[in-house]
Amino acid sequence: MHADTWQAALIAALVVNAALGFGYRVFRLTKGGPIADVAGQAVLGVVLVALAAGTAAGVSWARWGALAYALLFGLVVMPVWTLAVLIPQRPGALDVGYAVVYWVALAVAAVASIAL
Repeated sequence: MHADTWQAALIAALVVNAALGFGYRVFRLTKGGPIADVAGQAVLGVVLVALAAGTAAGVSWARWGALAYALLFGLVVMPVWTLAVLIPQRPGALDVGYAVVYWVALAVAAVASIAL
């Protein structure tokens, strides 16, 4: 694939995870979830959007930051969250849908970061 395609895929994956993560945390807040999750996800969202902007601007370190994020969340954070939070809360379709899309976007971000 062309480098521009990988760049677009990485930017899209980062923005999707920023928006999806924040939206999901706000949804969980309406169901009694903690406000700290919303605040933490907002901070992560700003970091992800900054990485996406850096990638769009051609800043080389941004893709390495995106790879670090994808690997950390794909190999540590999401597995722990899935086992400790998602499964015990008896997830509904929205919860499972969020998790699947988030995992897929993490995979796309990791592959696109490496391919750039």
